[in-house]
Amino acid sequence: MEGVRGAFRLVPGEDTVHGRPIVVTRKDVYEVQLAKAAMRAGVDVLLKDAGITADEIDEFIIAGAFGSYIDVENACMIGMFPELSRGRFTQVGNAAGIGAKQMLISKSRREGGKEIARRIDYIELTVYPDFTPMYVRCLYFPEIEEK
Repeated sequence: MEGVRGAFRLVPGEDTVHGRPIVVTRKDVYEVQLAKAAMRAGVDVLLKDAGITADEIDEFIIAGAFGSYIDVENACMIGMFPELSRGRFTQVGNAAGIGAKQMLISKSRREGGKEIARRIDYIELTVYPDFTPMYVRCLYFPEIEEK
């Protein structure tokens, strides 16, 4: 692409509605790399704190707009999520909003929410002893085998 070093053109400008090409830059890859490392290091901290391995996860729930639109296959391929059978992943969308509505209209849901809140432990990643080395390790993309 002319004038932009380190960019890969995905779609030429003449094929877009706005007339500008769609490109991926080194900065874009770096931003994905940082986000992927943070997500995966967070998962690894939770697994370590729970004393389990990824293979012991029954269901991996991905929430929010992120959870609605992310391609689980690709996220696993770049190492953002653990390599689990795709049937273990559930994408739920706006779980917080749905949960808040349920709490407002149902006394039994409020009681269930209180019980869950009593059992939850909070982990502050910024002070977790192994977070930084885990994060740095997660910055790398795994080698992808051609199919």
